[in-house]
Amino acid sequence: MSWGLYGYDNSFVSPLLSLPHFVARYQGSGTAFTAFNLNLLISVPLIGAALGSYASVPIQLRIGRKWSLVVAYSLFSIPGSILQLFAPNMAAFVIGRTWNNAGISILNTVSGLYLAELVPVHIRARAVGASVACANAVSVIATTAVWATEKIDSPQQYKIPLWIQVAFPVALALLTLTVLESPTWYMVHNQEEKARAVLMKLRHENSRIVESEMALLRTFVAQDEEHRQSAHFWKILDKENLQRTLIAGACLSTCQVGGQILILAYSTVLLVQSGVSNPFQITVIIFLAQFLGICIGPFLMDRYGRRPIGLAGFTILFLLDVAIGGLACGGLLTDRERVGLAALFIIFAFFNSLTFQSLVLLLPAELPAARYREATAAWSMFWSYVTATVTTFAVPQITQNAGLGAKTDLIFAGCMFLTIIGAYFYLPETRGRTLAEIDEMFRMKLPMRKWKAYTCTAVTERAVEEFTAGKPEG
Repeated sequence: MSWGLYGYDNSFVSPLLSLPHFVARYQGSGTAFTAFNLNLLISVPLIGAALGSYASVPIQLRIGRKWSLVVAYSLFSIPGSILQLFAPNMAAFVIGRTWNNAGISILNTVSGLYLAELVPVHIRARAVGASVACANAVSVIATTAVWATEKIDSPQQYKIPLWIQVAFPVALALLTLTVLESPTWYMVHNQEEKARAVLMKLRHENSRIVESEMALLRTFVAQDEEHRQSAHFWKILDKENLQRTLIAGACLSTCQVGGQILILAYSTVLLVQSGVSNPFQITVIIFLAQFLGICIGPFLMDRYGRRPIGLAGFTILFLLDVAIGGLACGGLLTDRERVGLAALFIIFAFFNSLTFQSLVLLLPAELPAARYREATAAWSMFWSYVTATVTTFAVPQITQNAGLGAKTDLIFAGCMFLTIIGAYFYLPETRGRTLAEIDEMFRMKLPMRKWKAYTCTAVTERAVEEFTAGKPEG
C-alpha cells in the first residue's frame, strides 16, 4: 500500500497543473504554467526524493522495515502534504512537495525489500508487483479526483485533491502499525527467534515450511557473515559488487528515459498542447491502462520469467516511441491524428506498466547481497530520482521552449533502443530462485543469459544440511 502515495503524487500533479484556479493562485497570470514554473513544481521536489532514498539506509538499519515506513509517513509525507494544502505561495508549495517526496522515496526504497522478504519465492513478482498495482490504482483515483473537480469554479477545484493527498498517508500510517517486521531483517540482525515467530504467523503455523525457509535464510545470511563487520555503503561500488549494484537499479533509471515522463507525468499538459479533445478524460484512461498493465505484468513475470517479458515489452515500447514521435512530426493537423496520438499514449501506458513497472521494484529486491540490501535499494532509488529530475527538467524545455511537443518521444526511442541491447546482455532470469540461489550465481559470475538453465548445487546442499541439523553450520 505504501506505493499508493507515490501513485497519487505522481499522477494528480499533471492534471492539477492544468486547473485554472491553481494556475491563478500560484502563478497569477496566463492560462498555463511557464516552463520555469513547471520545473519548480515537478523537478525540484525530486531533489527531496533523491535525498530521501539515502536517508532510508540508516533508518532501516536502526529500526527495521516496518517502523521505517511509519517514520516516512508521520515525519515526512503527512507534514509535507499539509504544507501543500495551506501553502500561501509558490515557494511554500514547492517546499511541501519536496518534503513529501522525501517521505515517498523512503517508502519506495523500503517497500520492495520488505515484500520480497515476506512472501514465498513462487509469488515474489506478483507480491512486489502488487505495490506498483496499488500505486496505479491510486493513480486512477487521483486523476479522476482532479477531473471531477475541474468544473468547480472556486479554489476548491484544486483544494479537494490536496485534501485527499493529506488523508492517504494518515490512513496508511495507521494500517502499517498492524503489520509484521521482515524475518530477513531479524536474521541479519541476529534475532533468529523473532524471525521464526514472524514466519510461523505468515505460513499459518506450518513448522516444516518455516524450518525450510529458516535454513535458506541462515544460508543466505551466512554467505556474507565474514564480510558483514567490514561492510559499509560504498562497498556496493567495489569491483566485486559493482555489476550487481548497477543491474539492480538499471530499470528504475532507464524507465525514466523510456518515454514515461513525457507520456505520464506531462500527459495532460501535452494533450492540451496538441489540441486533443477531452484531455482530462483521456488522462484517466491512460492511468486505467497503466493499472491494467501492472495487474497482468507480475503474473507473466512469475509464469514465463523476467527476461522474455522484459525484452518483448522493451521492444514494443521502442516501436511505440517511434510511432508517437513520427505521428507528431506530421503536425497533428486532423482530428484523426490527434485521436491516434491519444490512443498511442494509452497503449504506451499499458506496456510500460506491464514491463518496466513490473521490474522496477523486483530487481532491487531480488539481486542485492544480504549485507547490502538497504544500500543497493537506496542507490537504485537515488539514481531513479536523479534521472527523473533531469528528464522532468528537460521535457518542458524541449516540448515548450524548443517547440518539439510530442516529437520529443523520438529522443526517448533512442534511449529505449540502448535499453533493449543492455537488457539482452544483463537482465538476469530470477524466476523461482531463492535469494541464496541468486547470491550463488552472482558469486560464480555466471553470464545472465545462462541463469535460467543453471542448477544451483552449493546453496541447495548447504540448506539441506542445515535443515537436517536444525541449526547453521558452525
